Order: sequence, then structure tokens, then C-alpha cells
Amino acid sequence: MGVRGFALPAVILVFAAITPAVAQEQASQQITLDDAAALLVQGGKLAEAKRVLAAQLEKAPDDPQALFLSGLIAVAEKDYDNAIEQFRHVLVLQPDVDRVRLELARAFFLSGDFTNAERQFRFARAGNLPNEAKANVDTYLASIALQRRWQYRFSVAVAPDTNVNGGTGVRQVTIYGLPFELSSDARGTSGVGLTLDTGGEWSPFLTNDIKARIGADMHRNEYSGGQFDDMTLSAFAGPEWLAAKWDISLLSLWSRRWYGNQDYSEAIGGQLSAMHPLAEKLYANIAISARTVDYARSPEMCGPVVGLDTSLLYPITPSSLVQLSGGVSRTAADLAAYSNWSPWVSVSYQQDLRWGFSVSMTPSMAWSHYDAEMAGFGRRRDDTGYLFRAGLLNRRLTYRGFTPQISFVHVTQHSNIDLYSYGRNQIEIGLTRYF
Repeated sequence: MGVRGFALPAVILVFAAITPAVAQEQASQQITLDDAAALLVQGGKLAEAKRVLAAQLEKAPDDPQALFLSGLIAVAEKDYDNAIEQFRHVLVLQPDVDRVRLELARAFFLSGDFTNAERQFRFARAGNLPNEAKANVDTYLASIALQRRWQYRFSVAVAPDTNVNGGTGVRQVTIYGLPFELSSDARGTSGVGLTLDTGGEWSPFLTNDIKARIGADMHRNEYSGGQFDDMTLSAFAGPEWLAAKWDISLLSLWSRRWYGNQDYSEAIGGQLSAMHPLAEKLYANIAISARTVDYARSPEMCGPVVGLDTSLLYPITPSSLVQLSGGVSRTAADLAAYSNWSPWVSVSYQQDLRWGFSVSMTPSMAWSHYDAEMAGFGRRRDDTGYLFRAGLLNRRLTYRGFTPQISFVHVTQHSNIDLYSYGRNQIEIGLTRYF
């Protein structure tokens, strides 16, 4: 059954603006089990509708209309987990149906999963909705911003890596005009690691339009032997001001990094960020940050770092979006040879496909231009970095919110000083969840 079959129950139970007149058409046709169930749902006879739908799904387990109606009944009965499962099943078969996105978003919203609700509402709003339905979506999005108190994320993966330490591929470098053989630790080393990313945020209300944001994140790469283990802990806290079309945060920031299980660096500072819709489906983010970075074993690299980061998010269809990001940072290290300007730019594309697959691709580039010559090399360092990330997951395999995911990352950095040139390929196979 095509998309037409979703129109009647979606309007009756959710968005009044979507009101196609199909009753007369149904009366002139031989009624199907799906049509009978839709009329029963319309009449509030949910128990009878469930029996009809059970018979239909026994014959056709992938009938989109029957699955959709089952999801609507589950919402009416406050069985939100079942409703989410039914709507997701439909989107596995037909990922571009905006009305199903609306109902999935509403089920997430009613279950208290505001992060997933927001994502689905933004996808749905990219569809061909009447203005009144879009206004309803905007009301839900505003309500999410007000009601959301907790956010969590978690992912873990096994990660084969061709260059776990980001080391150069050359064996010999020239310093002060003399050739030196690099040790194995300084050259690129392959290995298999375990990566962990987790974090959370608590955002209680302070006044009617100001919330607190308090959160922490952890990233860890772990490898056999421990000499290349890499872990970063970070935390933030501050107020968030919510207005009709603005979301502004002023946060204090702290982070600490360990490399090879030894102190590497610590940073403290602050960030001012704002989100604002520029057009109906175009959202802008901008962040200005400043922090002081101290390196435990390299005091000459210590100093302030300021940055400007921006992004534009555009949902293209109910199953795809694109994001353009860019920024620049300025590092003023104690030694001029480590002071630099570093601009960057990236494009990210996400697409939900049939059969439950979702793909994402993010190419990016970054440049670093240093202020002064590096002692021993007789030249000012200039780097150009290329990164490409691709990810694949299947929404149909979700269990209790966890979804298996595989991603591939390629990094190439070219430098006019060979010691800082390297290539890297990494594959991550693991589980991810956003709550």
C-alpha cells in the first residue's frame, strides 16, 4: 500500500491541518482490512481495530498501513515503546513519509525521549506539510527545549587502526642539518583498540526562560601495552537563555587529557554559543570560545587559544539532511614557533534508506599556519589535513535504543616538515545510543 493510506488516521488523531476526504472514496470501493481498521480507529473502537490489524499483519507483516495504525493504537494506549517500534518499521520500508515521522516524533515526545523526538520533528518538518501542521511541529520543538532535563549518549567500538599514534611514515628526519633515525614510537604504528565515548547533561530551570546546563563527557582510546592510550575528560556549566527564536548559552569549560596514561594537557575557559533559525528549514549555530591550555611536558606550547565555530543545518527531506560547518582558532603559545592560525571546514550528509539503513559522510579540511621557524628545522611549519568519515547503521537492528554501527575514518596530513606528515585509516565496529 502506498503513502495515501497514511493520510486518514494521521489527521484524525494528530495534525488537524492534514484532512483529505477519503470516506466517500472508501464507500464506493470494496473495503480492505486496512480500511476497516482505519474506520474502527476513527470511531474509537480500538480493541476491534487491533483484532482486524492482527489478522492483516499475519497475512502481510510488512503492510505499512497496518503497522501505522497499530502504532497509532499503541500511542492511544500509552504503549510508546510498541508505537515507536511500529512507526520505525514503516520508515524502514518508506523512509520519506513525513506523516509517519510526525507520529514517531510524537511517540518519542510522549515517552520523554526528547533528543530523538527533536530529531524526528526536524526531519518531518522538511516534508510537504501544510502550514498549520508546521506550526504544530514548531510548538513541539519549543516544548522540547523547555521540558528536556537530561541527555545522555554512549558508544563503544572495536577499532582497527593503521596508525594509532598519528606518527609519520618517514624513518629519518634532518634536525640542525644532521640526519636522525626515528624510534618506532615516533613512527606510525598499527594496532587494534577499544574506543569509548560517553557523556550527559542536566539542564534544570532557573527562571521561566533561563535554564542551567551542567554536563560532562569522556573519550578514551585503549590499546595493548598502554603507551598509546588516549583519554580526555571534559565538563561544562553555565546558563542557557531560551527565547522564541534564540537559544543562547554561556558556559565555563574544563578539560584534561592523558596520553600513554600520563598527564598531557589541561584547559580551562569559556564559550558563548547561539542557535537561530535563518529560514524555514535552515538553522544556524555560532560559538565563540577562549581557553588557556597547559601542557604537562611541553611548557613552550602553553598559552591561550581562542576560536570561532559556525554551522548551518538544513534538513532536505524527511529522510536526509546536510550540515556545513567551519571555523578558525588562534593559538598564542609561549614559543612563537608553536603559535598558529588554524581554519577548518567540513560538510556532513546523512540519509535514511530503505530496509532500515542509514548512511553518513563527512569530508573536511583543516590548515595550520605557524608564526615562526621551528628550531632545528629552519622553516616555519605549515600543515594541511584531510579527513573523510563514513558511517553505516541499520535502524531495524535497534535493541533497547542500542544500534550497531560501522564507520570508516581516513586522515591524511601534509606538512612542509616531514616529521608532522602522516596517514591514518581506522574502522570502528560497535554500538551507539542517544537517550
